Amino acid sequence: MKNFINIVWDNKALSEVDEYLVDTVLECADEALVEDETNYETYDTIDGGTVLAVELHKQLNDEESTVIAERLANKLFDLGHNNFDIEISV
Repeated sequence: MKNFINIVWDNKALSEVDEYLVDTVLECADEALVEDETNYETYDTIDGGTVLAVELHKQLNDEESTVIAERLANKLFDLGHNNFDIEISV
Protein backbone atom coordinates (compact mmCIF):
# COMPACT_ATOMS: atom_id res chain seq x y z
CA MET A 1 0.00 0.00 0.00
CA LYS A 2 1.44 3.31 -1.06
CA ASN A 3 -0.93 5.51 0.99
CA PHE A 4 -2.27 4.05 4.20
CA ILE A 5 -3.51 4.31 7.76
CA ASN A 6 -2.13 1.72 10.16
CA ILE A 7 -3.56 1.23 13.61
CA VAL A 8 -1.25 -0.85 15.78
CA TRP A 9 -2.37 -2.44 19.03
CA ASP A 10 0.08 -4.06 21.43
CA ASN A 11 -2.53 -6.09 23.27
CA LYS A 12 -5.38 -6.87 20.90
CA ALA A 13 -6.02 -10.25 19.31
CA LEU A 14 -6.37 -10.32 15.55
CA SER A 15 -9.87 -11.74 15.97
CA GLU A 16 -10.90 -8.56 17.84
CA VAL A 17 -10.30 -6.37 14.78
CA ASP A 18 -13.71 -6.57 13.14
CA GLU A 19 -15.74 -4.89 10.42
CA TYR A 20 -16.95 -2.25 12.88
CA LEU A 21 -13.38 -1.07 13.48
CA VAL A 22 -12.76 -0.99 9.74
CA ASP A 23 -15.93 1.04 9.23
CA THR A 24 -14.81 3.42 12.00
CA VAL A 25 -11.52 4.06 10.20
CA LEU A 26 -13.30 4.58 6.90
CA GLU A 27 -15.72 7.03 8.49
CA CYS A 28 -12.89 9.07 10.04
CA ALA A 29 -10.85 9.15 6.82
CA ASP A 30 -13.60 9.93 4.36
CA GLU A 31 -11.77 12.79 2.61
CA ALA A 32 -8.89 10.45 1.77
CA LEU A 33 -11.19 7.84 0.28
CA VAL A 34 -12.37 8.82 -3.17
CA GLU A 35 -13.21 5.40 -4.56
CA ASP A 36 -16.17 3.15 -3.82
CA GLU A 37 -14.07 0.24 -2.61
CA THR A 38 -11.30 0.35 -0.03
CA ASN A 39 -8.73 -2.36 0.61
CA TYR A 40 -7.61 -3.28 4.08
CA GLU A 41 -5.74 -6.05 5.80
CA THR A 42 -5.07 -7.22 9.31
CA TYR A 43 -1.96 -8.99 10.51
CA ASP A 44 0.09 -9.81 13.59
CA THR A 45 3.40 -8.11 14.27
CA ILE A 46 6.58 -9.94 15.21
CA ASP A 47 6.18 -8.60 18.77
CA GLY A 48 2.67 -10.04 19.13
CA GLY A 49 0.74 -6.89 18.29
CA THR A 50 -2.06 -6.50 15.78
CA VAL A 51 -2.23 -4.13 12.82
CA LEU A 52 -5.22 -2.88 10.87
CA ALA A 53 -3.92 -1.41 7.60
CA VAL A 54 -6.36 0.60 5.45
CA GLU A 55 -5.42 1.78 1.99
CA LEU A 56 -5.98 5.47 1.23
CA HIS A 57 -6.81 6.56 -2.30
CA LYS A 58 -4.78 9.74 -2.19
CA GLN A 59 -1.67 11.05 -0.51
CA LEU A 60 -2.31 13.25 2.50
CA ASN A 61 -0.37 16.30 3.57
CA ASP A 62 0.69 16.85 7.18
CA GLU A 63 -2.39 18.88 8.09
CA GLU A 64 -4.83 16.35 6.63
CA SER A 65 -3.08 13.44 8.34
CA THR A 66 -3.13 15.24 11.69
CA VAL A 67 -6.87 15.95 11.41
CA ILE A 68 -7.63 12.33 10.50
CA ALA A 69 -5.37 10.93 13.23
CA GLU A 70 -7.01 13.11 15.90
CA ARG A 71 -10.52 12.26 14.70
CA LEU A 72 -9.70 8.56 14.58
CA ALA A 73 -7.98 8.54 17.99
CA ASN A 74 -10.95 10.27 19.62
CA LYS A 75 -13.38 7.81 18.05
CA LEU A 76 -11.29 4.82 19.18
CA PHE A 77 -11.06 6.25 22.71
CA ASP A 78 -14.85 6.64 22.70
CA LEU A 79 -15.12 2.95 21.75
CA GLY A 80 -12.96 1.94 24.71
CA HIS A 81 -9.65 1.40 22.94
CA ASN A 82 -6.70 2.88 24.76
CA ASN A 83 -3.42 1.23 23.81
CA PHE A 84 -2.80 1.87 20.11
CA ASP A 85 -0.65 3.84 17.70
CA ILE A 86 -1.84 5.46 14.49
CA GLU A 87 0.51 5.66 11.51
CA ILE A 88 -0.51 7.61 8.41
CA SER A 89 1.56 7.90 5.27
CA VAL A 90 2.25 11.43 4.01
